Amino acid sequence: MNNNIFHKIIKNEVSAYKVAENSDHLAFLDIYPIKIGHTLVIPKKSNRDKIFSLSEKDFISIMFFTRKVAIGIKKIIPCNRIGIFVIGFEIPHVHIHLIPMDQESDGNFSKKRIVLSEKNFQILSEKIKKTIKI
Repeated sequence: MNNNIFHKIIKNEVSAYKVAENSDHLAFLDIYPIKIGHTLVIPKKSNRDKIFSLSEKDFISIMFFTRKVAIGIKKIIPCNRIGIFVIGFEIPHVHIHLIPMDQESDGNFSKKRIVLSEKNFQILSEKIKKTIKI
C-alpha cells in the first residue's frame, strides 16, 4: 500500500475534517476547497488510483456511500446541486470530489481556492456529519 496523504488520513496519522465514515469508505472536507463544503470521498482499502479499476462491487459501494454524503452536504450548504468529479491526477488513490454548485464554473479546478480557518473547518464538518446517515 502506498503511503500517500490519503493512506495517512485513513490510518489517523494525519488529521482530517471527517464528515462520514464506515468500514470501507471515508469522506472528509478538502482543505483546499473550490467551494465551501467541497468534500473528498475515498475507499479505505484500495491500491487503485483509477475509479474504473475498482471491482464492480467496490464501484457500486463507493457510489452508494458518496450519494449519502452528497445528500448530507446539500442539507447544510445552500446550492443548486452537488457536483461530482473524478479527476484523480494529484494523489494516486481513488477519490471523488463533491462540490456544492450553483453554476458550471463552480466546478473549475483551476480557480483560486478558498481559505478557511481550522475553527470554520471544524464547525462545517460537524454540521455536515450530523446530517449524514450511514
